[in-house]
Amino acid sequence: MKNNDKKDRKNFYRRVRYYFDLWLSKGTVSTIIFLFAVTGLFVLIIGLLANVFGGQDASLGKSVWETMNHAFDPGVLSGDSGSFLYLFLMLIATLIGVFFLAMLIGLINDGIQGRVEDLSKGIEPVVENNHIVILGFNESTFIILGELIEAYENQRNTRNAVVVMDEIPKTEMEDRIRIEFPNTGNLTIVCRSGSITNSKDLHRCSILTCKSIVIASHNDFETIKGILACTKILDRAVDSKAYITSVIYGRENEHAARIAGNDQSDGKDLFSVKNDRLELLMMENTVSKIMTHTCRQNGLSKVFTELFNFAEHEFYIARRDKNENLYAKMTGKSIRQINRFLSDSIAVGIIQKDGNALIWDPDSVILGEGCQLILLQQDDDPVAVGEERSVKFEPPVAQYQAVPSSILIIGCNEKLPYILREMCKYLIPGTMVYLSSDPDELDQWLTDDIIQEMIDNDIDSAIRIERKDTSEGTDLKAGKQNLKIEQHKFIYSLLAECNPQYVLILVPDDLDDDQADEQALKLLLYCKNYKEMHPEAGFGITCEMRSIANQNLAQESMASDFVISRNIASLMMSQIAESRELRQIFETLLSSDGFEVYMKPAKYYFSTQPGQAIDFYSLQDAVAEKGEIFLGYKKRTAEGDAIHLNPVKLQYGKKTEMVFEEDDELVVLAESMIVQ
Repeated sequence: MKNNDKKDRKNFYRRVRYYFDLWLSKGTVSTIIFLFAVTGLFVLIIGLLANVFGGQDASLGKSVWETMNHAFDPGVLSGDSGSFLYLFLMLIATLIGVFFLAMLIGLINDGIQGRVEDLSKGIEPVVENNHIVILGFNESTFIILGELIEAYENQRNTRNAVVVMDEIPKTEMEDRIRIEFPNTGNLTIVCRSGSITNSKDLHRCSILTCKSIVIASHNDFETIKGILACTKILDRAVDSKAYITSVIYGRENEHAARIAGNDQSDGKDLFSVKNDRLELLMMENTVSKIMTHTCRQNGLSKVFTELFNFAEHEFYIARRDKNENLYAKMTGKSIRQINRFLSDSIAVGIIQKDGNALIWDPDSVILGEGCQLILLQQDDDPVAVGEERSVKFEPPVAQYQAVPSSILIIGCNEKLPYILREMCKYLIPGTMVYLSSDPDELDQWLTDDIIQEMIDNDIDSAIRIERKDTSEGTDLKAGKQNLKIEQHKFIYSLLAECNPQYVLILVPDDLDDDQADEQALKLLLYCKNYKEMHPEAGFGITCEMRSIANQNLAQESMASDFVISRNIASLMMSQIAESRELRQIFETLLSSDGFEVYMKPAKYYFSTQPGQAIDFYSLQDAVAEKGEIFLGYKKRTAEGDAIHLNPVKLQYGKKTEMVFEEDDELVVLAESMIVQ
């Protein structure tokens, strides 16, 4: 029986301790509640003893009150008088009070520290609405954040928030963002730690109430998993209007990404056009198209960079709720007519009722009921509509003459076949395209099927494509071919032989970022030195680079067009994340069908005497006369070519004028390079 009693007592103590530990494990609040309960119990007991044995003539309630005063204010004890037992009980109450306050302070301190530690882990749920969620933390994230800071610079009356989530610790992300952006302006940046493929982590970012989700991973497989996870969550939500913007770098991963996003595509578009949730940007295709445009028009990469970022002038959709005055006055007018009323923006097209963008002949595109205007302007403030301005210009004397050109492509990678396909859609018959690279690489990317396709499309007959292989035998000691592409003498002789008007530099895909930029920079230096030795060689250079830092270094020493894949992708994603309709505008700019961006000599649009100025209202009307849309101009200066988009047309009530020289060019949206 004694053993059973001992076991029962042990079990009882074990259960009490278990439930006691379970209560305390609930956190700081439960511990404080327990502390108050125990202290209150002791105060009640001591108050009862003081009333019975203390010898004081007081009620029970007053005794308990006095005991509580001693517990919470030790100084009261110094003024006490009474029996020894009473004073002893009050001393016990005071010691209990000291112990209680010490424990309470410690618990509160531990609770605050624990809360701070929990917050530093980045596991707390986000309570935001209409925000942007960025999944991934890398170089692209900083580009996107920088663009959004610019975008929200003029939006002071609304709450603008971005939630960034990655598996990197929250404090590390915040420190790096703080260093990169000491002042985030009107944008609140919230960091959370978690997996971009975990549904619970995604819910903590409040993706059901966000405006858009940007998947900024550089790994296609991670991007596909992120698309799949986000799509599953969003498809279950009936009232969520959030959509996903992401980039796929490898063409072989496109189909899997579209399946993950429930996307339907004919396989030809740059972007998703049929799914309500996914805007997919194919990087390989997009960069190939950008390089095709820039390699034959010097300075065009700067135009694309400005159009794709929020720093200067970019495309906006004039929302009807913010521009009632604009639509009241301009509905029923053509794009050409509307531009005569706008002083600080340029109308380029419309978003139709069905959501499709229409950018075409400014005389034939009419702003109808329910349509929205596409504008080139500095920010998304309400559009100022002034008086209709008169226009006057003389028809041009010079007529456009199509002249074949020569293009030298140095290097080779996976983009080469797509660049050639796109390039042949724009080049004038008789143009020479020289390909200089390792023959094995050329054979790898220009397969017989691709060559046959180009012949079937009558490309090879319209444009001559000639190979300039870079190998010269075999180095028996090294056991591999010597590549002349890395020797300056070969580059000099190649430039002299081909005499190109445009040079496009590609780097192999199998090199890491530093190695690729190192090779590109070396070739750029060779080309620069050749131009210095041969002033008559006026070829333009377009080069693909992977690092913004390396591009900035190269740009300081040579005037070239640089295309940075990840930078372009990040700029486009940031704009699409902010305004989904821009997807179709970018598609138009890069597609061979419809209007594209061109830089054409100003002399083909109007006739002026030397030193004679023309105002910008008349200038944009002269461009519209040719069925094209004026965006800006390029002027040659002593410091180099200066490009200005959306120039101010009116200052202090007077038209702004400009004198154009023989070599100055206009930036226009047109169907082809030919000026009708």
